[in-house]
Amino acid sequence: MALEGPQLAYTRTDDEAESENTLQRALRLAREIEELLDNAPPTQPPSRSSRDSTRMARAMASSLIDELEVLDRGPRQSRLA
Repeated sequence: MALEGPQLAYTRTDDEAESENTLQRALRLAREIEELLDNAPPTQPPSRSSRDSTRMARAMASSLIDELEVLDRGPRQSRLA
């Protein structure tokens, strides 16, 4: 009878599922931010700097949504073979 070494078993934890939930939550929150910025009442009187700041915040929210959607879809596969 031969001696055997320790048996190793690999198991996958739920880290991947948690990251998907985190990604979905981040995407939902980014969309809510974009919606809030779109529905925000204008300041009285709207100064140039406040308009520029709001425009930049909207652009950043849109960019964040785009990036999160790409992550959510996963890597694109090339159609070239």
